[in-house]
Amino acid sequence: MSVAADRKRVQAADAALDVLAASGARGLTHRAVDRRAGFPPGSTSNYFPTRSALLAATLRRHTELDLPPAELVGQLAGAELDREQARELLLGTLDRLLSPTTRSLLIARYELVLESTRHADLQHQFESARERFIDLATLLLHATGCDTPRPHAQQLLAVMDGIALDQLLDVDSALDRAGISEAIERQLASC
Repeated sequence: MSVAADRKRVQAADAALDVLAASGARGLTHRAVDRRAGFPPGSTSNYFPTRSALLAATLRRHTELDLPPAELVGQLAGAELDREQARELLLGTLDRLLSPTTRSLLIARYELVLESTRHADLQHQFESARERFIDLATLLLHATGCDTPRPHAQQLLAVMDGIALDQLLDVDSALDRAGISEAIERQLASC
């Protein structure tokens, strides 16, 4: 496989993420990806012949873009953090997810989550990606001295996902910064 072809695949997957964020899963077509990527008609289907292949590639690309930096994983391994430091790290993660430059990536993630409920192959991919985030949350909680970091990491991830979704809704009833901080603090204190 050529480097140029690999670049085109990544470009198509990036365009698919943009289409998902802007138009939802129903708007994700090979033609829409071609338009968004600036490809000639039919190009995306050369790289990803089926919608399932396009969705799988899009999820892989999302996972690449969404994974935390390797240096963060290295910093957490063997680290010692107090709850305040852990809370600030988690708030920073939410800020990154919800920033104007990455907000569309989060919207695309939720579109992919919904698609995975109907496609077992995507669900398996999501499970694998989610395990990496649970492992990272486990490291974080272990660094705070949590006695049972793995089960609490699963809960923490659910709380963080819920907060992110709450913030995406952008409604008056969404948690404010103090409410978000308190929700995270409660989760950390339960460990």
